Amino acid sequence: LSAEDWDVILQSFRGESMQVPPMYSALKKDGQRLYELARRGETVERPARPVRIEEIRLLEAAGRRLVFRVRCSKGTYVRTLVEDIARAAGTVAHTAALHRESVGAFRAEDMLDLAGLEAPGKGAEVLRRHLMPADRALSGLPEIRLGDEESRRFAHGQTVSSEAAATPGPVRVYGSEAGFLGVGELSAAGRVAPRRLFHGGEKNP
Repeated sequence: LSAEDWDVILQSFRGESMQVPPMYSALKKDGQRLYELARRGETVERPARPVRIEEIRLLEAAGRRLVFRVRCSKGTYVRTLVEDIARAAGTVAHTAALHRESVGAFRAEDMLDLAGLEAPGKGAEVLRRHLMPADRALSGLPEIRLGDEESRRFAHGQTVSSEAAATPGPVRVYGSEAGFLGVGELSAAGRVAPRRLFHGGEKNP
């Protein structure tokens, strides 16, 4: 197929679709990981799950080699996508290489490779420069700040009141002095229940 032919096939996968997870995945069936069953040579029925391909762009089409970049929803199995693309072209394929370029708001320039961390005399220094506060991974959640007394009670696992104007649901919780306290669940009545606590808190610059 020409590069133009491949691009037509790739673009047909954009948007919402249903994808059957592979056997070699961490999903569970009757309490067992699918990859554990697969290693025993077993294959079980897997229900299709909704996924979304936001963007898919052809980078190279040369002989039997196809290279593309994809931006997709959480839960998308790219190896399965490769097999589905090949099936749409009337052939078969496998994933020769897979490189994750971003995860949510985290970009490639924020990432470290193992070789850099293991470099003699540099690993610890490089790691310290790149470490981020734990709450950076939760930047998509609304933020709530508590007073001193509420912070202390929340940090001890108690539900507290909040006057924050946030949508009910998961929230990032901060104390006036302790910094990031953890993840809470805000109710419609303005009560915040602890869900995941970060003991000791973290100072946020």
